[in-house]
Amino acid sequence: MAQQLSYPTAPPCAEESGLPPPAWASGLGEGFSLASVTVADARSLGRSDLHEATAGAYRWIEAELRARGTVHPVRLWNHIPGIHDPMGEGQDRYMAFNAGRFEALAEWFGGPASFDTRSVSASGVGHDGTDLVLHCLAADEPGRAVDNPRQIPPHRYSRRFGPLPPCFARATTIHPPGGAPLVLVGGTASIVGEESVHLGDLERQTDETLANLAVLLNVAAGEPASTENRDAVLARYRELRVYYPDPERLDDLRRLLAGAFPGVEAIEWVRADLCRSELLVEIEGVAEL
Repeated sequence: MAQQLSYPTAPPCAEESGLPPPAWASGLGEGFSLASVTVADARSLGRSDLHEATAGAYRWIEAELRARGTVHPVRLWNHIPGIHDPMGEGQDRYMAFNAGRFEALAEWFGGPASFDTRSVSASGVGHDGTDLVLHCLAADEPGRAVDNPRQIPPHRYSRRFGPLPPCFARATTIHPPGGAPLVLVGGTASIVGEESVHLGDLERQTDETLANLAVLLNVAAGEPASTENRDAVLARYRELRVYYPDPERLDDLRRLLAGAFPGVEAIEWVRADLCRSELLVEIEGVAEL
């Protein structure tokens, strides 16, 4: 069920096309539910209005899921129009979005202190349209947040990344009925600590991203946070979506990822602006434990 919200400063318009959640999110079976919401013409909103609109959209998702009885979010997708548009006072549209998301999730989860355990994996990317489009996969039972020891948890980022930080887990483990436990890995990029690394170098950024993807699965399985067995660990992935900002580098990216995920039947390639303009690739996926 998709819902479109409009605000006094944002006239209603059609839902953006081409921004659906991955197909696997609709096929997990009983006990899972997918809720979607669109904030019409969010790109026309100023910073405070976008903050409020984002918080309102998240509150709508929470209310919708509670009405269905699937109250535990386990995976979120955020498509933000004009993600790097300047919003004044050194902030961009992503920072304004993060402030609204932080406010709503702090209410939903019982305060910021709960983010260490209650945050769920997410992706946040930009697009060229006008609507803010959110998708939330929820479950009857809570998932388990997975941290990456190579990275600072996003909700603990410094104020360089905005007055209120992004709040999401690097991955979430779930247990579908009758199937193996799954790791839902959120958007992963070439970040160590809180810093983007290997600036301008697609090959090294891709390699760093693969290292982070492998470490997340090792941690989820209770194994050491090592990259020594990277090839074997990456073979656990069954679904993969790759976000790339520069279409002219797509062929290079396909070459760099060729053979890296032997368990994935088909990679989904999505042109998107990433949350940091210096990042050249972001990868999300689903893996079996």
